[in-house]
Amino acid sequence: MGSRGVGSSVASAIDIALWDIRGQQLGLPIYDLLGGSIRNSIALYTHPDGNFDPENIAAACRKIVAQGFTTVKTGPFPNYCPEGVQAYISGQVDEAGEELGVAMIAAMREAVGPGIEILIDCHGQFDVPTAIRLAGRLEPYHIGWFEEPLPPESLHALRQVRERTNVPICVGERMYTRFDFLPVLEGRLAEFIMPDVTWTGGISELKKISTLAETYHIPVSPHDAGGPVNIAAGAHVMATVPNFYKLEISRARLDLYPLMMDHPFDIRDGHLNLSSRPGLGFEMNLEFLRERQLN
Repeated sequence: MGSRGVGSSVASAIDIALWDIRGQQLGLPIYDLLGGSIRNSIALYTHPDGNFDPENIAAACRKIVAQGFTTVKTGPFPNYCPEGVQAYISGQVDEAGEELGVAMIAAMREAVGPGIEILIDCHGQFDVPTAIRLAGRLEPYHIGWFEEPLPPESLHALRQVRERTNVPICVGERMYTRFDFLPVLEGRLAEFIMPDVTWTGGISELKKISTLAETYHIPVSPHDAGGPVNIAAGAHVMATVPNFYKLEISRARLDLYPLMMDHPFDIRDGHLNLSSRPGLGFEMNLEFLRERQLN
């Protein structure tokens, strides 16, 4: 997760818990503690499920769009690197995997038409020439962004990709605190940022990062590593900032989540509708979670 992940993640957990406790004490949702909501619902984007070939990923995307989502994201290349899980070392993708990945994005675009946004997740795994080549190959499909094309450690490498590609760049999943985001914003290295509230420092830090990005007119689209707390904490912050873009959820149907929560999320037509219940808006079902952990 980059060089500062553990300490920042622990701080994130404590920070989110403290905001939830304060909201419970005062009987207020967290977005009211942050100054009040400026939008009625939170726009979402999601991912097609399963292991795909072009035909199957196209069918999965049509189902997502039928549920009201207008943005889908996928990582078409990560399983086809010459060294398998060593992709984070080699930074490359083999020819067959590249051709299949491009074919999947072509099939997605044909399936959903021009009005649906397609986002590409590179999982921070490519080297500079590979990232530049793949961005160029996907450009004809009008992708919404090219996410984390490189590992997070070198902003010089990110600048090379930014200067030699014509697709929007999104970074931030593997960045921690506003101090990591500032040089990206100052250097004009990305059109979108995607901090993760459970990694980058919690609700307090996500609010600061979002306000910082607002001064550069850069939209914020929080990353979702999975789980109700991640989604809710990010959504409460995004309800209060003007430069919010869209919030990630891991899949269109969160079938397991209602079993974890006393008040399930209200997701309709590709949007999350936040409640006025205090704190995060729900309590976790600890008995269910303990059972799952034991199993």
